[in-house]
Amino acid sequence: MTTIRSFIAIELTADAAASLTTLQRRLKTIVPPNTVRWTAVENIHLTLHFLGDTATANIEQIKQAMQSAATACPPLSLALAGLGCFPNTRRPNIVWVGVQGDLPPLVNLQRNLGEQLQRAIGFKPESRPYSPHLTIGRVKKGLPARLLGQLGQELERERGEIGQLVTFDVSQISLIKSDLKPAGPVYTPLAHAQLMTRI
Repeated sequence: MTTIRSFIAIELTADAAASLTTLQRRLKTIVPPNTVRWTAVENIHLTLHFLGDTATANIEQIKQAMQSAATACPPLSLALAGLGCFPNTRRPNIVWVGVQGDLPPLVNLQRNLGEQLQRAIGFKPESRPYSPHLTIGRVKKGLPARLLGQLGQELERERGEIGQLVTFDVSQISLIKSDLKPAGPVYTPLAHAQLMTRI
């Protein structure tokens, strides 16, 4: 059985990507050097569901599930705003930017898409509540406690300075193939599903 590694996400507009580039550039000058692996901006998406290894024979059913969920969701207006860490700034592991705006329909889209995928291909969505965010960096493993603490303090200080970065409109969702390469993942959009058309 042929499989691909894939996920379904909202792709960023050029303006949203540019705002993240500016933010990353700013953070690089603030946090201790060589503590964070910053995500290439072209690889940053708002993930709805990570499908993992997916049988290519299921691609058509996935497309249909995407279209069913997308046509039930109105176009969205989202904003990138706020800065945070998982699990927290005392033990930072993931550095993220938050999402604001039309969150109730976004959450409904994510839940409906999970249900459609479950019916179509037996996909099991995550049980924890959906927390929309964009991963902009990952803290390097094995940092000394002193550096980790310093990194967390700088991010905590900076999060108070980060307001709304940019707003952007969403009109479609995308099925994206992920190829893991030594230099980092390569993402290739395979299909798109348009959100509800306004009358």
